Amino acid sequence: MKPPVRFVKRAGWLLVLAAALMLALAGGAWGETLKVSQANQSLYPEPDFASTPLAKVPVGAAVQVVSRQGDWYQVTYAGTTGWMHRQAFPTAAAPGRFGGLPGVLFGAPVKQTTSDEVAMAGKGFTPEVEASYRQKHPEANYALVDQVEALRVSDAQLQAFLQEGGLKP
Repeated sequence: MKPPVRFVKRAGWLLVLAAALMLALAGGAWGETLKVSQANQSLYPEPDFASTPLAKVPVGAAVQVVSRQGDWYQVTYAGTTGWMHRQAFPTAAAPGRFGGLPGVLFGAPVKQTTSDEVAMAGKGFTPEVEASYRQKHPEANYALVDQVEALRVSDAQLQAFLQEGGLKP
């Protein structure tokens, strides 16, 4: 006995829909547009901070994701294709083993943390610990800490430092 034609058509559409969904999820971040939300970001020719930057990318700039390699996104910005680290987009969810499937099924994570917060928490220095320390030690000179945190090094200075120190990228 043959299955009804209507059943076969419906099953065909379901297969097409399932294949399209799987392709969309497998694509992960490719074709996605991300906004740079951290200052002092650059586009690199390789997924490596030690490579000479191709261009600066300002906060708020939209970049088109081409591919992903670990914590690095290959992006196109202002006609130039290069690499940017995920730290430039702290709100971009890193696709896991199943691409964006968990986010589609269960929604976005409750709270995302920055890499600085994770590093500090790993050392036991959370914002709460900092506030407590400031309260217990008002004599500490936090202006100097703020000054060090605000220190910026240009790409040229970084390259010169690497070269003078004989450091390999």
